[in-house]
Amino acid sequence: MGIFSVSRSTDAKKLEALLVEGERIESIYKLRVDQICFTNKRIIFFDNKMFSKKKVRVFLPYKTIESFAIQEAGMFDPDTGLLLMTRSKTFELEFAKDTDLSEVQAVLTKHLCS
Repeated sequence: MGIFSVSRSTDAKKLEALLVEGERIESIYKLRVDQICFTNKRIIFFDNKMFSKKKVRVFLPYKTIESFAIQEAGMFDPDTGLLLMTRSKTFELEFAKDTDLSEVQAVLTKHLCS
């Protein structure tokens, strides 16, 4: 589950301070610029813009996600990504090259289709 061992990661310890009672980290994946954390209640990530000085931490409850799309690497585009669509905004997240997006898809499907 994820690329980080949740119990040993210093990143996980920083994220644990952001959790509410009863919430637990399920997996953490490396993004191109930062990381994304899937908990049992929501998704936590930075909404980074390449040339912006602002980093906005996003807390996205699963119930607000209307749909998602997986972008697989192609012959001329090695990037893989995830689109998270809500009623008001679409978040586009680029993953590190070695990320198994089938795991990410399984986590999202588990939470969105239950």
